[in-house]
Amino acid sequence: MHYVPPPAELSDARTDRIRTFAFAGFVGFLLLLNFTGVFRTVFGINTAAILALAAGYRVFYHAISSLLARQISADLAIVIAVIAAMAAGEYLAAAEAMFIMLIGEGLESYAGTRTKAAIQRFIETMPRHARLLRDGIEKEVDVEELRPGDLIAVRAGERIAADGEIAAGQSSIDESTITGEPLPRDKGPGEEVFSGTLNGNGLLTVRVARAGWDTTLARVVRLVEEAKSRRAPVVRTADRYARYFLPAILLAAGVTFYFTRDWLRTVSVLIVACPCALILATPAAMVAAIGGLARRGILVRGGSVIEAAAKVDGIIFDKTGTLTEGRFAIIDIVAEHRSEDELLALAAAAESASDHVLARVIVEEARRRGLPILAGSDARVLPGRGAECVLDGVAVRAGNAAYLAENGIRGIESAVERADSYGATAVLIACGDRLAGAIFLRDRVREGAAQAVRSLEQLNIAPLAMLTGDRRRAAEAIARETGIAHVEAELLPEDKLSRVRAHAQRGRRIAMVGDGINDAPSLSSAGVGIAVSGAADITAEAADVVYLGHSLERLPKLFQVSRQAVTIVWQNIIVFAGAINLFSVGLAYSGAIGPMGAAVTHQAASLLVMLNSLRLLRVERSTPARWHRMLTNARARSVSNELSGWVARIDPKRAFDRLVEQRRRLVRPALYAAAALLILSGFYVVGPQDEAILERLGRRAIPNRGPGLHYKLPWPVDRVRVLPARRVQALEVGFRSANSRKDAEPASYEWNVQHRSGRFQRKPEESLFLTGDQNMVEITATIHFRLSRPEDYLYRHSDPETTLRAAAESVLHQATTGEPIDALLTTGRGRMERAVRGELQRVLDRYRAGVEVLQVRLLDVHPSLEVVSAFRDVAGASEEKSRVINEAESYRNERVALARGNAEALLENAQAHSAGRKNRSQGDASRFLQTELGFRTAAGPNETRLYLETLEQVLPGKRKVIVDSSKGRRHLLLLEDGVMVPPSALVPAQERQ
Repeated sequence: MHYVPPPAELSDARTDRIRTFAFAGFVGFLLLLNFTGVFRTVFGINTAAILALAAGYRVFYHAISSLLARQISADLAIVIAVIAAMAAGEYLAAAEAMFIMLIGEGLESYAGTRTKAAIQRFIETMPRHARLLRDGIEKEVDVEELRPGDLIAVRAGERIAADGEIAAGQSSIDESTITGEPLPRDKGPGEEVFSGTLNGNGLLTVRVARAGWDTTLARVVRLVEEAKSRRAPVVRTADRYARYFLPAILLAAGVTFYFTRDWLRTVSVLIVACPCALILATPAAMVAAIGGLARRGILVRGGSVIEAAAKVDGIIFDKTGTLTEGRFAIIDIVAEHRSEDELLALAAAAESASDHVLARVIVEEARRRGLPILAGSDARVLPGRGAECVLDGVAVRAGNAAYLAENGIRGIESAVERADSYGATAVLIACGDRLAGAIFLRDRVREGAAQAVRSLEQLNIAPLAMLTGDRRRAAEAIARETGIAHVEAELLPEDKLSRVRAHAQRGRRIAMVGDGINDAPSLSSAGVGIAVSGAADITAEAADVVYLGHSLERLPKLFQVSRQAVTIVWQNIIVFAGAINLFSVGLAYSGAIGPMGAAVTHQAASLLVMLNSLRLLRVERSTPARWHRMLTNARARSVSNELSGWVARIDPKRAFDRLVEQRRRLVRPALYAAAALLILSGFYVVGPQDEAILERLGRRAIPNRGPGLHYKLPWPVDRVRVLPARRVQALEVGFRSANSRKDAEPASYEWNVQHRSGRFQRKPEESLFLTGDQNMVEITATIHFRLSRPEDYLYRHSDPETTLRAAAESVLHQATTGEPIDALLTTGRGRMERAVRGELQRVLDRYRAGVEVLQVRLLDVHPSLEVVSAFRDVAGASEEKSRVINEAESYRNERVALARGNAEALLENAQAHSAGRKNRSQGDASRFLQTELGFRTAAGPNETRLYLETLEQVLPGKRKVIVDSSKGRRHLLLLEDGVMVPPSALVPAQERQ
């Protein structure tokens, strides 16, 4: 095995393209000198004639080579046109035609190189070196030295150098270069890896299976390269139409010369009618489709497969390894009188000695759950039946129903029925002579299978069927999970082949999707054979398409892109190679376009074919775009399906054949319609606030056209430029108003807020100014103006708006530097607006810009956002200072007023107390004096009265009776509450005696 180095086609094509454009630039410069009369002859020969031969040497060479090979090429018509132009003495026209052909060749080469970019991406990822491990020593070698069985080390971040399987290590592998899937896949020992894929974050040891040019990545490159050289039946259809083009071109040129006697028109017809676009129509689309599918991880063997896939109306799937992964997984655990983990641990103990695929799945699941693998004694493996061991003196058996029935285990019928309902395989576990439970395992459905089936149904591909040699119950379970309605099970390979052939005999175009060796005959017989990832080599060789992705989600893209490719082929043939060429011939016949215009139109048609085909290279994003999300609702999806069905019912080939049959009846009406459209295209309308400038043959026609309906000669004689002369226009400085939704508009704008939403878009490079006191200020302004002289505005400046904006910025800078920031923020704004308006008008008059400045408005004047935080700090400090001062003054005023009030209250209280004491003292003295005077004047009664008052004061609140029996003796009787004093008690003692 020898390693084939990556081809250098892309770099060579890039070098050739650079040389072509450099040569075209040199030719164009000399043509410009010839046209202006600066340099027209050398040794008496017109330089245009020399340039026509020099620029067209490749065209002459290909045309002559084809003639010698008895072939008629598209270049022959161009050569005939150039020779005719030179014979008529129109050297400049001939050179211009060849110059445009040279430019077109470079552009066509550039567009074609875009198609090769998909292949080049694969080539660039092919590793050149590998880290070979021999006897524990790591050695760097070329990949061509690797052999199957070698061990190579792959470090994190390196590309894997060969196909093989992981011998040691675990990592995330980025397989986007092979499968097109963007997400890395976690892989470990025993799993397959491919050359050119990227190792993520782990150290891997890989055992080589295929290396060098035999790897999957190299096969991708080889298949795409082979596909480029194969041609679809549509290509032969295009060739059949192309054979009639040259006689038709010569006939059209002869008719043109016969009726017009104009050699330039004849030459224009010869140039514009070349069938380059027709010849490119199919190969460009097919190669682009193959490249686009390769970028998705779908390898197509040729254009014929693309056409066949576009016609597919039914798909047959194999089950194992195609709709499923070919790897079993536990789907349910049913335990009797114990937990699932306990049952799983018993099964793992019995199966630990077995290497059966189901046993390995059970043991791995137990380890994944962290369950201990118990070591039993007397372990035995019975091939085809099960395994057993002894734990703590109890026999534990795990196997099929027949094995447990042989050992006298009962109650297994329900487990078997449940397994059939699942379409799964049951591993029954018995502990002693009792059934402990069952573990149900089934082949895992391949990722994306259900999504692929739904997408295929949306493409109206039916029927979708599954053919498998597996049991019917298992097949039906997988069919239910994936959404496939028709299932045939327990089939042999020859049965699958007969089903595929039966569909073909009924006129159905069937695609077969499979992976195993037993699928190879069916893949070869199907209309389109598709081998999925993991397929055997013989299966991949028998298939027309190799699908490298692990997930089947992108499989419908094969049929979708194929249909788009066929549609684009007929678009290229009918629109660009047919309609545009026919219309261009009419323009050349009428003289509307000359030889140079014909060359431009011809190359434009070819370039449009390439660009239209390159759409097939576009790969969908993982995140849907906004317009695609809009189509996810039910109503939009139904409308989309209806439109797709309507487009699918259109047969472009039948429409084109019918158009060819009716060409004689359509030519005259088409010419009349084209003439009418040409005449009517001269009418134009000037609005009430607009003014039109008419250019005739490149020069301005005076006077300007005002509002109303006017007529001009058709292009290219007359050209009209309409300017809003009477309309007030606004020039924004420091910002731009962008269109946005109403709900995106902020509630208000503040100078200290970043304007990042709504219609306002800042332009910091325009809005920052320096004031007279050396402060940075941000100013946004609007200049309102109208055109006073539209012709000066249009012709005297290459970019009038830029001139006006630059003048406005300059005047604003001058005005700002003369004002302090306080004046700009407060009272000086109006004065500055008037000054800027006057100075700007003087500057624009000096520039002769043809503009009248109506008003200057400063919309937003504030310090620069970069110093907003400093301004906020200063404002905060000032507010804090005022707050502290106010609080201090308030406290002082409160305390002073309180002290004064307290002092006055104390004084008033003291005066009141003094007055009260004085008055009381005076009253007591007066009362005493009165009492003393009364006592002196009436001593007897006064003594008795004083006595009684004294008793009242001594015994207050008491009921008293005083008996005065004689002058010198008194008796006092106290009457207590509730005590009755008899009347006798009131009699004096002397009387009782």
